[in-house]
Amino acid sequence: MTIAAEGEILGRTPAEALRLACERAGLDTRGVRLLRDFASAVYHLPAEGAVVRLAQAAAPGKYDRLTTSVRITRWLSDQGFPTVRPLEVGQPVAAEGFLVTFWHHERHVGPAPDPVELGTILRRLHELPPVPFELPTHDPFGPVRRAIDACRVLGREELDWLRGRCDELAETYYERTRFALPYGLIHGDAHRGNLIRTPDGLLLCDWDSVCAGPRETDLIPTLQGVRFGLTGEQRAGFVRAYGHDLTAWAGYPVMRDMRELQTLTAILRNAHRDPVARDELRHRLDSLRAGDDRLWHPF
Repeated sequence: MTIAAEGEILGRTPAEALRLACERAGLDTRGVRLLRDFASAVYHLPAEGAVVRLAQAAAPGKYDRLTTSVRITRWLSDQGFPTVRPLEVGQPVAAEGFLVTFWHHERHVGPAPDPVELGTILRRLHELPPVPFELPTHDPFGPVRRAIDACRVLGREELDWLRGRCDELAETYYERTRFALPYGLIHGDAHRGNLIRTPDGLLLCDWDSVCAGPRETDLIPTLQGVRFGLTGEQRAGFVRAYGHDLTAWAGYPVMRDMRELQTLTAILRNAHRDPVARDELRHRLDSLRAGDDRLWHPF
C-alpha cells in the first residue's frame, strides 16, 4: 500500500471501501447512494435502512474514537437519550485505508432544528449518570494542529501563523482557564447541524468526537455561531434552554477563539480537492488574521 499524503491512499476510493466493508458486515448495497463526501464519506443503504460512514484510517487514534462512538451511542440509547443508533454488527470495519461504521438511517423531516432544542438536549446529556467505561480525554488542539500539518494549499507563512495562534491559545487555555461547569461526558462537536428531526423527535448524531472534558466545550459552538449568522435572540434562547450563560465567564474569549480555529480542521484537510472549501479556508483565515467579525459560510 502506497501512502500519497496523510490520510490519502493511492488507488483507493470510498466506494471500494464501502463495498468491501459491507460485504464483511453482511449488508446489502443495492441502491446505495452517496449522501456526502468531505471530512467523511457518508452513504445511504436503502436495502438495509442504514447509513454507512467512512473515515480515513490514518488519523491518530481514529479506530479507538470510532469504537467509543459506537459504544457510547449504545449506552445512551439504553439510557433513553435521543441519539442515532449503530447497527448490531461488528464495527468499525477496516477496509482499503478507511474505517467504516454502520448506523440506522433516520429521515429528517420538518424545519431545521433551533438552538433552543440543542440547548435542551445538551442539558439532558450533561445530566446523565457517569459513563461506566473510560472515555478519551478531550484534546482541543491536536486535531487542528494535525490538519495544519496536512494542509496542502496554504504557504509556510500562513501555516506558521496558524501554529502560532494555536500556541497562544493553548497557553491561555491550559495555564489560566478555570472552568465553571463539571467535567464529564461531552459530545465534542455539538452544533445544531448534528441534530436530526425525525417523525418521533430530535436525535443527536455524529459522535466521532465524544470524550470526557469541560462541559463548556459543548456550549461554545452555538455561542460562537454568530460567525454563521445566529442572532442574539437565538443564542439567548439556547442559553435559557441549557440553563447557564458562558458569555460573561472569564474563559469565554479563549474558548470562542479556540472554536474558531477548530472550525478550520476539515477544510484545512480537504481544501486541495474542493475549490469551495479552498475559498472558504481563505475567507476564514483572512478574517482571523484581520481580527474582524465578518460572517463565515457553513460547510
